[in-house]
Amino acid sequence: EAVTWTAGWYAVSGTVTIDQPITVTGAVNLILADGCTLNAEKGIVVTTDNSLTIYAQSGGTGTLNTTGTVDSDKNASAGIGGSTASLDSGAIIIHGGVINATGGSAASVGYGGAGIGGGTPNYGNGGSSGAITIYGGTVTANSGAGSVTGAGIGGGGGINGGTGSNIQIYGGTIKATGSSFGAGIGGGGSTSNPNSSYKSGDGAVTISGGTVTAVGGDYAAGIGGGGGYYYSTQYTSGGCTGGTGSVTINGGIVDAS
Repeated sequence: EAVTWTAGWYAVSGTVTIDQPITVTGAVNLILADGCTLNAEKGIVVTTDNSLTIYAQSGGTGTLNTTGTVDSDKNASAGIGGSTASLDSGAIIIHGGVINATGGSAASVGYGGAGIGGGTPNYGNGGSSGAITIYGGTVTANSGAGSVTGAGIGGGGGINGGTGSNIQIYGGTIKATGSSFGAGIGGGGSTSNPNSSYKSGDGAVTISGGTVTAVGGDYAAGIGGGGGYYYSTQYTSGGCTGGTGSVTINGGIVDAS
């Protein structure tokens, strides 16, 4: 069955697999006990005005594996964050653990959600991320596959890409990878059109520590805005405008490409 976590505290031990979406309502705190594995096979939905805070025990070995889903309209949810119906993400805070998050993939029609952040619609604007804060842990976040996708961490893709705003990293080991037009960390990708009026999402990212590797998808920043490009042929021209980025680095080891 689908699972709803209401405001409060939850702890995971052993190996737990949930094969339906997990929906967070209110302020939810999740503890990953050392040695545990939680497999959220259809993602964790954290939408606007809700929050998920993840903690680990002292060993930091508790693992969360989560993958977004796709609905019948080919909308893709984030691994953690926006759903297929409510694309914007609420607040997500990670204090530790091993977190592997992958956005949903509607690759047949070309749309993929953010790993952590906003969802991506088959038609419409991409979901924006809420505040995403990482204090520690080992976090691997990949957007779903497609020709227009969200960021690894940040906004979802869409006609206009979702923004990846208020993303703060204080520690941990983070690897974030965007697919087509999605930033590694920051803005989601945009759909191209003949008039070049569409725009990828902006990114606002602050890094104060940790080891961060960020790889953008086609035309996109490793850290910052989603990708833009222009094409011109004998018969038509078009494309999409790239997103802009506000990137502040106060410390840490950062590798962005």
